[in-house]
Amino acid sequence: MRKVERTRRYEATLDGVRALTALVVLRNKVIKPLLAAACQPRRRGRRPSNLTAVDHHYHTLRGTTSELFEDLGIAA
Repeated sequence: MRKVERTRRYEATLDGVRALTALVVLRNKVIKPLLAAACQPRRRGRRPSNLTAVDHHYHTLRGTTSELFEDLGIAA
């Protein structure tokens, strides 16, 4: 954000809009699903036989997030 001269208004900068967009995408696509998954008990069942690289990353991230919550004392 930058202040418009001689006014009380501010104008969004390109870098500011990019940063805000990145934060919104992270919140909606990463943080919310991880928090929702951390609150639900893990379902034990057969894993699909064709996991993609994204699936592997998600499972790793979910596991380490659960460990982080336990270390911080906020695990349910």
